[in-house]
Amino acid sequence: MAVKYFAYASNMAPEVMAHLCPRHRYLGVGRLNDYRLAFTRRSVKTGSGVADIIEAPGQIVWGALYEIDDDEIAAIDRKEGHGWAYVRVTVPVELEVGRPRNTAITYVVRSKESPDVPPSREYLCRVIEAAHARGLPGPYIEKLEAVRTAEAIAEECRQNPHRSK
Repeated sequence: MAVKYFAYASNMAPEVMAHLCPRHRYLGVGRLNDYRLAFTRRSVKTGSGVADIIEAPGQIVWGALYEIDDDEIAAIDRKEGHGWAYVRVTVPVELEVGRPRNTAITYVVRSKESPDVPPSREYLCRVIEAAHARGLPGPYIEKLEAVRTAEAIAEECRQNPHRSK
């Protein structure tokens, strides 16, 4: 049996999905209404932020909608640290305005940090490259490009070490 999966960060990339779920089928650009993209988890590998979605009335998270086999969910679960880092949830995703919504699984951070944890430049670039590869809307990609990375914040601190927050 197949399930729909909504990817909103680095898993949007065609090469990532080809590796994780070789039998996946790309359904198109999806939108998740009333959510926003956030970086609420600190990566155990890099110490920088990784993506999450948070309910936010009136906002939109764009991503890629896939159809995957049930037996391929385990690969995504492993990558996302299902149960300890992220949890799987079901969300309503639109492929196009006016078309029926799809029910899809996605992943949200289990224990969110506040405020957001700045992502690394490398990770954010992977998310932006995936957004371009999947043809997400230009204004949304511009919002991604405006996210301040951990490296940019560190550089600002080096340039002005006495600046108060």
